[in-house]
Amino acid sequence: MSIIFSLLKKIAFYLVFFSIFFVFSCKKSNGQIEMQPLLPEELSPRIEWALITDPYVACHKEALYESEVIASFRKGEIYEIKGNCTVLVDETKEKWYALSDGWVPSSAIKVYSNKLKAENARKKLK
Repeated sequence: MSIIFSLLKKIAFYLVFFSIFFVFSCKKSNGQIEMQPLLPEELSPRIEWALITDPYVACHKEALYESEVIASFRKGEIYEIKGNCTVLVDETKEKWYALSDGWVPSSAIKVYSNKLKAENARKKLK
């Protein structure tokens, strides 16, 4: 008899717990679905996108640290990658990426296969 009573208490406890969890986990929706407008090039697998991960990044005229700085980028900005190259820096190879304004080192960015992935990563970056 006491085994059945303790079993019924456990079942009642779990029923109350899950019903409270269910009630508080539901949220009211207005029934509207928001579609994010995307251009075809933002999802194209041929175009890669760069998310700036350093607080400030110098954009160089050529793919060299000694090259003239022509612009700067800030953390969280997203740019289309126009090209890339590998250069020799202090006897080690380093990859550089061409963005709209110039060249940045790979250590300052993260590369994504489409803009949507880069935008989702930006939300997690902050």
